[in-house]
Amino acid sequence: MKERLFSYRVLILLSFLAIYVIWGTTYLAILIGLTGFPPFMMASIRFIIAGVILVGYSLIAGEGFPRKSSIIKNAFLGLVVLAGGQGSLFWSEQHITSGYASVLVATLPMWFVAFDKANWKYYFSNPYILSGLIIGFGGIVLLFHDKLNESLSEEQLHSQLMASVVVLFGSMCWVTGTLYNRSRSAPGSIYSNLGWQLLCGAVICFLISWMSGEFEVLDWSKAGFMAWAAVLYLSIAGSVIAFIAYTWLLKEKPSAIVGTYAYINPIVAVFLGWLAADETINFKQFVGMTIIIFSAVLINLNRGRVIKLSSK
Repeated sequence: MKERLFSYRVLILLSFLAIYVIWGTTYLAILIGLTGFPPFMMASIRFIIAGVILVGYSLIAGEGFPRKSSIIKNAFLGLVVLAGGQGSLFWSEQHITSGYASVLVATLPMWFVAFDKANWKYYFSNPYILSGLIIGFGGIVLLFHDKLNESLSEEQLHSQLMASVVVLFGSMCWVTGTLYNRSRSAPGSIYSNLGWQLLCGAVICFLISWMSGEFEVLDWSKAGFMAWAAVLYLSIAGSVIAFIAYTWLLKEKPSAIVGTYAYINPIVAVFLGWLAADETINFKQFVGMTIIIFSAVLINLNRGRVIKLSSK
């Protein structure tokens, strides 16, 4: 009995480390991958590798091919969550630092409150959540104000502001898809559904890559070992291992506790960006990051009560 309890606790610890550390390191991995691949092509390669692994596993486990309705639902999630939520992040990291991008993604709890209409009555009557929203938007304004005051050329400033907006848009896409999946999830295992979402997302990102002219600038000979290693890491560690750990944790622990990854990831990403990519963060950016993470804590811990009640 004691050995089983010890093994369970170790598994809990390893799962939290996976979503804290692996998802925190993916921002740097994207930056490394961009040295060899254009963004949407890299996203497509990442998704197809992870998708083949998960679909292959589900088929070996005895699951059949999904119905047409399931494919349509998973294709929609592939478009909104993966191409919209992740592909936009890949594109944005061409213009902004990985640490800065991770801080903007930490606004996810704010968008959950803004888009989860079914629970607005609770959200907007809860002083902690309201305070978190106001504080969080203040953090975003501070970051954008600091960006406007940087000594950049007009072209650089435009690119960085556009990339910042795109990251926020991608976060909104991620939340939209997550809420849709919660209420209209396709039948089948999480492995099968995620696998087909990844494959559909890979096709969509491939089409975006083709239509945006990435094929014209892609030079396979320049995609060196580090770029390929980064893509494989994103596929296996980021899209398979960490997501399985995240899904399992949601069944074992309160969602608000599992959701703490949203404000641990930026700390990991900013540190790694400073350590491995010579990224810097000034005082105003540090204050903005702290404000956003604090707002995420206020919102997420209180929003978790709604999720817990609605699951009963």
